[in-house]
Amino acid sequence: MKKENKGYVFEENGKWYARTTVRDENGKRRNIKRTAKSKAEAKELLKQIIRQLDDEGTQAIETWSLTFNDLANYCEKHYAIPAKIVENTKIEGLRDLRRVKTLIGVYRQFFGSKKLREITYNDVRAFRTIRLNTPTPSGKQRTITTVNRELAYLRRIFNIALQNGWILKNPFNCGSPLILTSCERRRERILSFDEEIRLLEACNHPQRQHLKPLLIALLDTGARKGEMLKLQWRDVDLVSGTITFQALNTKTLKTRTVGITQRLANELVLLWQQADKLLDSTVLGLSDNVTKSFKTACGIAGIKHGGIDGLTLHCLRHTTATRLVNDQLPIQMVGRILGHTQVNTTYRYLTATIETARKATNILESFQNQTATQLDGVADYVN
Repeated sequence: MKKENKGYVFEENGKWYARTTVRDENGKRRNIKRTAKSKAEAKELLKQIIRQLDDEGTQAIETWSLTFNDLANYCEKHYAIPAKIVENTKIEGLRDLRRVKTLIGVYRQFFGSKKLREITYNDVRAFRTIRLNTPTPSGKQRTITTVNRELAYLRRIFNIALQNGWILKNPFNCGSPLILTSCERRRERILSFDEEIRLLEACNHPQRQHLKPLLIALLDTGARKGEMLKLQWRDVDLVSGTITFQALNTKTLKTRTVGITQRLANELVLLWQQADKLLDSTVLGLSDNVTKSFKTACGIAGIKHGGIDGLTLHCLRHTTATRLVNDQLPIQMVGRILGHTQVNTTYRYLTATIETARKATNILESFQNQTATQLDGVADYVN
């Protein structure tokens, strides 16, 4: 018959304690003592200790001493590792490794030496408040979207602790949702045709000529910047007029093919004439650092750059999606071109422009006029 766990509470030097003694798997006596703020809290704490020992056995003793730093160390060793991809499928690890390691460092600063089982819902909520009140490195307001991404990976880390039996419940699940995606302000900026002309003209300067092929490629394919910068000549077929983005270079690890417009073909021919003719070479021959030249081009074109309301390179992808849908291409096909796995993702890329709003108004007015005409006809018939 299993011996019932017992214990007691006592006061020492003005502090209350809950204490019990158990034997571990090796038969060794283990004294468990926890500090409380009052006698009542000590009694409740003792009940929790005994209940956990009954439910989890002596394994609970080891988990009580684990801190968030221990969890962070475990995640860095087993999860924050370079991605291992087999047959275009990510088996383990992370592709955005540097960002995740930075986030773990942020979590350590707040939770650090705090015991895992003592981290509560309110602690996580306090972390969210602090992050929202912490300016970005450039001194700007940290956005809700950014903090939501930080919270999402923190939730993932607590799930890892839950899987290992180190906590009994993820603190994120102990209250109302902390990740409020409905409060995120979506970027809805797209490029008008007039702005496009001015922006491309701004790239005619020798210091910005390298930018023009990239902008045209992004606008005419809907590709992500990273996908286009990594594109190699072996994946460009000017005869069939197609570009293939290899799975390893896409966000969703899915290979996809897009068409080549005539103006993009013209740019590609010029680039090929200047290239080293090696199929493994990148098409654009650019590094990832094109933001400065793009910002300069936007300024010359009279276009606000950056932020929620300004233009970014990713806005060109939104522009492509909106133009395709406006020209009656089914949204499912637009999603395939953009490389989305879910239609809902494509919906977020669509922006109602002034032209779209006017078109909608004209449709409604046309419907109203037809209805009014039909009603007049009925009235004449009755009379």
